[in-house]
Amino acid sequence: MTSKYSIVTSDLTVKALQDSGYKSTAYAIAELIDNGIEAGADTVELFVLEGTHSPTGRARRRVETIAVLDNGHGMDGETLRQSLRFGAGTRQHRKGIGRFGVGLPNSSISQCDRVDVWSWTTGPENALHTYLDLDELRDGLEEVPEPKGQPVPEEWQRLSQALGPTGTLVQWTRLERVQWRGAETTLANTEKLIGRVYRRLISKGTRIRLVPVRDWFELGSARDALPNDPLYLTAPSATPAPFDKKPMFRPYGGGNTGELGVERFMVHGVDGKEYPVLVRASVAVDAARRPDVPGEEWPKEISATISPGDAPWGKHAAKNLGVSLIRADRELDLDTHWTNSYDPVERWWGIEIDFPPQLDEVFGVTNNKQAATIFSSLSSFNWREEAAGLSFEEFREQLREEGDRRLPLIEIVYYIREKLLGRLRSHLDDQTRGTRSKRKRHEEVEAKAEHALRRRKEETQPSLTDQLAEQVTEEESQKQQFESLVQIHKYSPVDAERIIAETKANNRHVQLLTSRNPDSPAFFNVEFIPGVLQVSLNMDHPAYSDLIAVLDQDIENASKEELADRLVNAADAFKLLLLSWARYEDEQPERPRARAKQMRQDWGRIAREFLAPDDDDEDDE
Repeated sequence: MTSKYSIVTSDLTVKALQDSGYKSTAYAIAELIDNGIEAGADTVELFVLEGTHSPTGRARRRVETIAVLDNGHGMDGETLRQSLRFGAGTRQHRKGIGRFGVGLPNSSISQCDRVDVWSWTTGPENALHTYLDLDELRDGLEEVPEPKGQPVPEEWQRLSQALGPTGTLVQWTRLERVQWRGAETTLANTEKLIGRVYRRLISKGTRIRLVPVRDWFELGSARDALPNDPLYLTAPSATPAPFDKKPMFRPYGGGNTGELGVERFMVHGVDGKEYPVLVRASVAVDAARRPDVPGEEWPKEISATISPGDAPWGKHAAKNLGVSLIRADRELDLDTHWTNSYDPVERWWGIEIDFPPQLDEVFGVTNNKQAATIFSSLSSFNWREEAAGLSFEEFREQLREEGDRRLPLIEIVYYIREKLLGRLRSHLDDQTRGTRSKRKRHEEVEAKAEHALRRRKEETQPSLTDQLAEQVTEEESQKQQFESLVQIHKYSPVDAERIIAETKANNRHVQLLTSRNPDSPAFFNVEFIPGVLQVSLNMDHPAYSDLIAVLDQDIENASKEELADRLVNAADAFKLLLLSWARYEDEQPERPRARAKQMRQDWGRIAREFLAPDDDDEDDE
């Protein structure tokens, strides 16, 4: 019984243990799987048993037992008893997937009021058994009950396929805090996490068997967990067809390791030694986002007109957003703070940070292996704001002098945020900019411009494109368009042919494109093709990212606050464009300044007709 002078009461202790910080039942179950893998198991079985209850005369089913059985090396009596002590784990070293070896009691009590453990080294009939019961803890139980010989219950022996001469069985009952009521629902939600957390180990041969049970009889949907790889480089995998048999992404970028898409950083641990941290990057293959890739067309049952994000594999990728943190071949966390949550394109890239257990303190790994707090805190890190005018090298030296604990990770964060993410997002913009769905954004504008062009044709002399059209055939004009689209603007031949066909079918003589031209200072460029006035917006100009891209991004998944921010940013960018023109005029000598003013006025007259083509003309200044 707890003394009335105890610093902590038994009830408070139990409450603290129950609230030990596991994100979900699935994360708590993962701790049990960790223990089996750490014990050398090549097979771990997860059983979720639902029973039938009739409290009101109507049969209801709900989960009443969860068990994890492994064929690892098992535990002797002393080790078994120690394994259920809080804060006194049996693994204090820095090897493998374990952190402090305290996961068994913590994870168990976070979900249930009683945990039973059987472990054996000479056959399941010779197992040792002990347990923890929260009612006994509340009543003042101070020691883990001494293990006693007790065979593994026959029901579990009958259900198991992994039962061997050595192993461990952990059983949860009185499940007061499990999230899901049914066996299948519990397994389905757990399977997504299990497949992701242990994807590497599963790919290397570790078997994790998922078994739904009802009234002690296995249901027909038992299966092995498949890898769920947020980098989508693994095959076979849990990704929907056709990407269950082939990777949906490809490695992205160069790297200093000799392996495509992998960059190595050497980081000092708290022991003063250097350890490697690998940053892997991947990006969607064209066939994941386009239905028209020759030889890799989408399955017939998937409409080629839907958004790739609405395809089964696109929806799957939407649930794997973020930067994956891998420690000793086990995922700690999929950190979503690095993504733009409102932009559906974010699902099409992957980044993985792979580090060894010796860097736990550097990354801020939590005891329950669910996060790396120091690294995650840097997701919004903006070194320029903190540097106050210093160069990156000077800022890094300042952090070193101050002993800032973030310093070992700053270079990695700089690489991801300043280099990698920008390149990935640019690549994804380019990948689909010529597709029908992206081109639709320009069609209404092109239609309005066409209306204004026809009015001007009636009122002015023939333009340059009008004159050129009279000098060449339609085929020759289309050939020039094709060469411009493919060679200059880097559209695929398929996209180029479709754009030309659509322009002809709509009888349009103006075309708006997006293009990349990092060497050009111009925000947009103009090409005079026979019969077609072609304008290409330079995606590498700040005006594009600050004005056009901000407004063109998907709005369905954006909050009101995000939409309001976009409008404010776009308005600011437009005003800055006008002010930059004003400064251009201000810097000119007298005669060029007068010409610039005349150009501004002439452009303003034509802009009025394009923006309000049905309004009557008015005199200008």
